[in-house]
Amino acid sequence: MRENKNYKLLSYQSVAKQLNNITYTNYFYRLMLIARSLFKWNNLPNGINEKWIERYLFSEGSCVFYKDPIIGYMVAKIGNTGPLNYYDEPTTIRPYATNYLYENKNTDDQLMNGEDCVIIRNNADCIPTFPMIQLYSADLTNIKRTIDTNIEGQKMPIIIKCTDKQKLSLKQAIKQKQDNEPVIYGDKNLNTEDINVLKTDTPIVFDKLQTQKTNVLNECLTFLGINNANTDKRERLVTNEVDSNNEMIQINSDVMLETRKQACKEINKMFGLNISVERRNDLKIDLIESDEDIELKEGDDI
Repeated sequence: MRENKNYKLLSYQSVAKQLNNITYTNYFYRLMLIARSLFKWNNLPNGINEKWIERYLFSEGSCVFYKDPIIGYMVAKIGNTGPLNYYDEPTTIRPYATNYLYENKNTDDQLMNGEDCVIIRNNADCIPTFPMIQLYSADLTNIKRTIDTNIEGQKMPIIIKCTDKQKLSLKQAIKQKQDNEPVIYGDKNLNTEDINVLKTDTPIVFDKLQTQKTNVLNECLTFLGINNANTDKRERLVTNEVDSNNEMIQINSDVMLETRKQACKEINKMFGLNISVERRNDLKIDLIESDEDIELKEGDDI
């Protein structure tokens, strides 16, 4: 068998960095899938999938709905825009996507905003969800890797400083302890005063860190408008706390839902369609109890 000269053993530092990246990627993709599965779009025209709408809103903060003269109804990213009106809204838009750029000789490759197309907004200011999910993923990664480090620290052995002559006797004594011997016998010449024991005890804090991870996750779910009061089982929440949490969840949900509803209203009026959007309430979120598991009942293709 030929020796692979390119084969290298990874250092502990390299493995740690890889685990950091893997953990971050894990949290980011899971939270991203949730964020892009929050809304259900109904009666979309053929050729338009809701996953593209939510993907653009997640990463870009907005997208444009229009009718291409050849392809038909489309949603795309918003490219170069024309002059702004008095409300800082673009007067003209040129849509674009991967391997696609809107072209129409009759309109000088521009769509008139409010006449030929409708802007779909993630929220009132077209702020994408992407950077928020990045932040929460980084926080969760930091806590999770600290938990891993704390657990690893529980395996650190004690350090015994002794002479070579004492080493064998101490090994036998430790073996007797591991074998559950009721009495440990030592040589009469064993001088315990020359033996120094250094304890490398690592305090157990991963339970507190797990609680903090739950708090960060709940904050993220609240931001996404997802009910998370039941995921915290450490203590019974009083009614006022539950009501306050539910109110914040509803506010965050409405921030994204209302702009989507407004877009549907404008699209239906402009193109004679019957598109609607609603909150998807059948998502099952269970990151804490099974640590990482998320089940998406709908929108799995996103």
